[in-house]
Amino acid sequence: MKCPKCHFENPDDTRFCGKCGTQLPSLEEISVSTTETLSAPRKELTIGGTFAGRYQVIEELGKGGMGRVYKVFDKEIGEKVALKLINPEIAADENTIERFRNELKLARKISHRNVCRMYDLSKEERTHFITMEYVSGEDLKSSLRRVGPLSAGKAIFIARQVCEGLTEAHRLGVVHRDLKPQNIMIDREGNARIMDFGIARSLKAKGITDAGVMIGTPEYMSVEQVEGKKVDQRSDIYSLGVILYEMVTGRVPFEGDTPLTIAVKHKSEAPPDPRKINAQIPEDLSRVILRCMEKDRKDRYQSAEQLLAELSNIEKGIPTTERVLPKTKPSTSKEITVTFSLRKLLIPALIVVAIVAIAVTIMSLVGEKEVISPPPGKPSLAIMYFDNLADPEDTERLGKIVTNLLITDLSESQYLEVVSSQRLYDILKLLGKEGTKLIDRSVASEVANKAGAKWMLLGSILKVKPRIILTAQIVEVATGNAIASQRIEGDVSEEVFSLVDKLTIEIKKDLSLPAEAQREADRPVADVTTRSPEAYRFYLEGIDYFFKVYSAEAKESFRKALEIDSTFAMAYFWLAALEGGSEKKKLIAKAVKYSNKVSQKERHYIKAQEAAISGDGKREIQELKKLVERYPDEKLAFLWLGGIYRELGKSEESVRYLNQAIKIDPLYKFAYNALAYAYNEVGDFEKSIWAINKYISLAPDEPNPYDSRADLYAYNGKLDQAIQSYKKALEVKPDFYTSLRKLGHMYLFKREYARAESCYQGLSSSTDRDTRSSGRTKLARIPLHQGKLEEALKVLNDGIAADRMEQAEGEQNAFKHLLKAFIHEEKKNLNLALKEAEISTEIHKKTYPQDPVNLRDFYAYLLAKSGKIAEAEEVARALKKDIEKKNPALMYFYWLASGFIELAKGDAKTAVTYLEKANEEATSPAFQVRFSLARAYLKSDRLGEAVAELEKVLSKYDGNRSFYAIWAVKAYYLLGLAYERSGWDKKAIEQYEEFLEIWKDADPGIPEVEDAKQRSAKLKSRI
Repeated sequence: MKCPKCHFENPDDTRFCGKCGTQLPSLEEISVSTTETLSAPRKELTIGGTFAGRYQVIEELGKGGMGRVYKVFDKEIGEKVALKLINPEIAADENTIERFRNELKLARKISHRNVCRMYDLSKEERTHFITMEYVSGEDLKSSLRRVGPLSAGKAIFIARQVCEGLTEAHRLGVVHRDLKPQNIMIDREGNARIMDFGIARSLKAKGITDAGVMIGTPEYMSVEQVEGKKVDQRSDIYSLGVILYEMVTGRVPFEGDTPLTIAVKHKSEAPPDPRKINAQIPEDLSRVILRCMEKDRKDRYQSAEQLLAELSNIEKGIPTTERVLPKTKPSTSKEITVTFSLRKLLIPALIVVAIVAIAVTIMSLVGEKEVISPPPGKPSLAIMYFDNLADPEDTERLGKIVTNLLITDLSESQYLEVVSSQRLYDILKLLGKEGTKLIDRSVASEVANKAGAKWMLLGSILKVKPRIILTAQIVEVATGNAIASQRIEGDVSEEVFSLVDKLTIEIKKDLSLPAEAQREADRPVADVTTRSPEAYRFYLEGIDYFFKVYSAEAKESFRKALEIDSTFAMAYFWLAALEGGSEKKKLIAKAVKYSNKVSQKERHYIKAQEAAISGDGKREIQELKKLVERYPDEKLAFLWLGGIYRELGKSEESVRYLNQAIKIDPLYKFAYNALAYAYNEVGDFEKSIWAINKYISLAPDEPNPYDSRADLYAYNGKLDQAIQSYKKALEVKPDFYTSLRKLGHMYLFKREYARAESCYQGLSSSTDRDTRSSGRTKLARIPLHQGKLEEALKVLNDGIAADRMEQAEGEQNAFKHLLKAFIHEEKKNLNLALKEAEISTEIHKKTYPQDPVNLRDFYAYLLAKSGKIAEAEEVARALKKDIEKKNPALMYFYWLASGFIELAKGDAKTAVTYLEKANEEATSPAFQVRFSLARAYLKSDRLGEAVAELEKVLSKYDGNRSFYAIWAVKAYYLLGLAYERSGWDKKAIEQYEEFLEIWKDADPGIPEVEDAKQRSAKLKSRI
């Protein structure tokens, strides 16, 4: 931030100019940029460019008093590093540069997990710069601004790590001298890393009164620094005491109008007792903080080691639920279940195992680190497209039918490997010949060679009424010599299936396979597919739509195939992948029933999906492993396995399986999609975006890549970019309802109600019944978000009536009744709320019999709130029993229900215990858990934690919050209460006014609205 008086460039979080002492405007007060051109030229790096011949610039991380900081890729060492440019006015002083150089020699010696490594001071032309280790995360100052005061456990967890880093630095004789929250990074795992060792002393040899450049802020300076005296390790301990003070109270101990005012306070005033600001701070911790900040350094802790021991002792006395443990990967033999969704491998509900519950025994996974190696290959055959000589335009249809039937028929042999048609398409893409028909001999030979095939089969189809002729030639790939030719002729009235069967028998003879192969029972190809060419055509059409990610069209094609042949097992299988709830279970049951009519490979897929839906995750994984052992090029199975391991939290294994899929097909777009989500879940946003951009490059004309990219932006708080990417998906396919739905959620979050309504209306006008029902549910959320309860009730009742007419009694109908329960609860009509919740639970149970929760957490809440505690506890016990039996990973719903009940009983302390456990165990972002925990903290007078949880809820986008529209708005009111009770009147007023603005047109009689008006007015009158 530039000083408006002397134009000196200060860090963004500095309150006073480091050069002239002028008070700087806050970021909120700045409406236009105050940046001016300095007389000395400043170097700015171009994103994507290369600096100093070796550093490829990835992004700008920020800027401060020294200059701009960039994330770069060092091409010489092959790693990302941070590169800090030094402002010209600093670099102009040769003495300063020399001090830098000497200090960095010392700082480089520090090698510790809690210290960011310093590398080099270098010069490119006239620009000096420092390189250091790149740490992905957020600085502590930004984190405190975002979440507010920390709990004692979290503050101690961070302070202990800082102590450990300081202990190592002090052992080597290096004192930081500018320790502050801005110089402490919290990495992706939640661990603290100290930044910028060696810089402060280089820039500032004396105290605050010296002329020249001052880096840092006076709020964290020790008394001896203020006085310009020599500093030692105890100065760092003083600064850490100030940081601890800020972590637990949300404010620094000394504030003032000028740096000098703050310096005088450090020197002459005792810091206020932190417990007077936050009564939840343990007395022992308050004592430690104040001892760190003693004026006389002899009265402080004399070493970081001594302070570390004290903090560790205090931590032992903190309740286990409040402690923070280092993040480690669990290793246990306990059988657990996770909710597994590969919704973004293709699109939501669009892959073999989409949105199914699986039970996975971790014991079966322990120690498994390597992807299964393919077994030694058998002689292999690549079957190329059959050319339709009579009608070349029909090659795409009839040629594909014959080719796929032959592949299916010959794949039944135990003595021959048949290259899948998908593998041949993949090789065509790699060769840059995507779209080329595999009927050209030279192209076919190149593809077969890349596939490692020993032979390839070229063929043609000729219809000359009343005859149909199939001809085939077997070519040895290595030599290009034809080894056999066949001609199969039949009557046009004869099904193409029987001709394929005859050709299969002759081909097996010509390939000189072992005698056992000739004695294999050859099932008619119709017995492993369908007897209807028309049904098979619709089936292949459905597969094409499926892999173009067009779910509605794929559903329609599979349904048409089943209308013609009701025993077509694989049509049931793929349709089950597109459906949800009880319909999915019915469809996979049909696929199992007719699984005698599928190939061996397909039978593994059916068994895996059936196991997944029934909750037998161990068997699901076993089937997939058998599949990849038998068919090592089956990339879809590797993709599926990668998704399972990702949902288990075993990201490294997930990445390995997904990379195996990419190894099979380096242009496998769905594997890149899955990788993007996996990388995001481990906190590597850069790799996540790289993977999704690769997906986009492979499918630029499909909507799903842009939808996936939008998700990743949304998860990382980049809402404007997310909205643009959802819009891009809809430009590609206007009826891509997945993006339309999520775009509506984003607009609702941003309170752009007209745009949200337009999106939800688009869902309501879909040709798909379930999508229409979903749109009608979501339309009710708009008036709910505005507090218009009667209007929302009308929308819901109209939607329920429309669902009834269309016989849409599934998930969305259940949610409509649940939203009605929310409204009646808000209107204090608890009997009506209970009735609606009970209806909702019954519908959901009917739709998803395998779901152990079935919305009963909220039902238990309403029972308890109605004073029916015994009934509520009975529901909770039954809920726990069902979860233990069906899906233990969903146990957080039991803890949530238990927390609800304790809140209704008035036992906020016990409620906190249950809700913290729910928050800890939640398998996905759980808005209702975090909001309920904040309420419990507030009722328990744990104000700092209530503030932190509510600020997190309100600042972070979570698509789930759109369902809890009433609670999402009430969070502003509760945050106002928390601020008011904490003594932060201005912040309280802001939250009350925000709440009132959203519910300015709310129905009359909502008590929180009237209370917020009165509280805001009262606080304003006091200021």
